[in-house]
Amino acid sequence: MTPTTHEPFNLTEEELTLLGELLEAEQARLLIGIRHTFHREYRDELHRKLDLVERLMKRRETAA
Repeated sequence: MTPTTHEPFNLTEEELTLLGELLEAEQARLLIGIRHTFHREYRDELHRKLDLVERLMKRRETAA
């Protein structure tokens, strides 16, 4: 996947709050999935998604 440049993604304070809540819920769901998964490939995929969610959470914090 090649990085692309996009227009700024402007959100209201309410939208940022909701986005944070959704990201936190997904982070918790992924952590539980990682703990309960024995299949290495699936666990690796969950780790990749968790990494993406955590990067989005950091970007959200800097946008707030």
